[in-house]
Amino acid sequence: MKENLQLNEEIVKIIQKLKLEPVRMSFAVINLHTPEPEIAGYHMDEFIYPASIYKVFVGAEILRKVYEKILNLSDIVEIKSPNDVDRDICLFPKTTSKDHRPPLKAGDKMTIDYLLDLVFSRSDNTASNTLIDIAGREDINSHIILPNGWKGSEVTRKFLDRLKEEKEYRVSRITVSNARYLAEFFYKIEKGELVSKWVSEKLKAYMQNWNREGRSGLNLPEFVNYYRKGGWLEINGYKYNFLSAIKNVTKKGYAVNKWSNDAGVVTGQNSHYALALLSLTKSAWPWTEFPLKSFAKEIHILMEKLDR
Repeated sequence: MKENLQLNEEIVKIIQKLKLEPVRMSFAVINLHTPEPEIAGYHMDEFIYPASIYKVFVGAEILRKVYEKILNLSDIVEIKSPNDVDRDICLFPKTTSKDHRPPLKAGDKMTIDYLLDLVFSRSDNTASNTLIDIAGREDINSHIILPNGWKGSEVTRKFLDRLKEEKEYRVSRITVSNARYLAEFFYKIEKGELVSKWVSEKLKAYMQNWNREGRSGLNLPEFVNYYRKGGWLEINGYKYNFLSAIKNVTKKGYAVNKWSNDAGVVTGQNSHYALALLSLTKSAWPWTEFPLKSFAKEIHILMEKLDR
């Protein structure tokens, strides 16, 4: 895919304007309005923990298996421990706000279709762990990751404690990805080229149902449409040991790590683009956030101007 070097320069200007340079980040945008797709970004190939975004790879493999008639969306699946990690939805008010469906627990029996909806509407970890077992990590990697050239983004872990993992995965590295791969993934969905047109359309339909009452990532009121998958994680040293956190601030300059990630496809008034952002902010205080909305707005203004 052709790289737009001029657009790279404009993105760097936005990063400098918002003073984001100390933040570790990987960003990519693919312009879908040009006759041939063009990609641009900032540290596009830097691998960062994507948090829940990598659930899109799981969903893609499940739908591939449905498309190949290995599975059916109406198949009933039993939830088993230790996959049932979302036992109290109240612990996740920002991601599950106004979603009154009860948390999944061991013994529950649900359709694959219902589990996919939970994964993409409220980023349900129990549903994701269950689907990882059904899809198979090796199959996710051999059918979705590697054929598309996304080596390094192999799915290695579930969304649970290492000690509760299957023995062979307890020492696996964390799953990582980069903005280039994720932007390409969403580009393929939009073009109907991820596995098949049917798989692409089904994934898109599930992601259209993201919970707009929860975390909204890069979404802006100006967008005509935005389907997406976000990922967020905070490791707050103050919650574990206040004194140790203060020492870390003194020695390292930070005590809180926050991963703020989002990827999807934007349709604007004069623009159409896939984008992906992975960011890690290290800060002294827990209220410091990556300015997702400010960044999204600057990028959207830039993309709208490109097509006028």
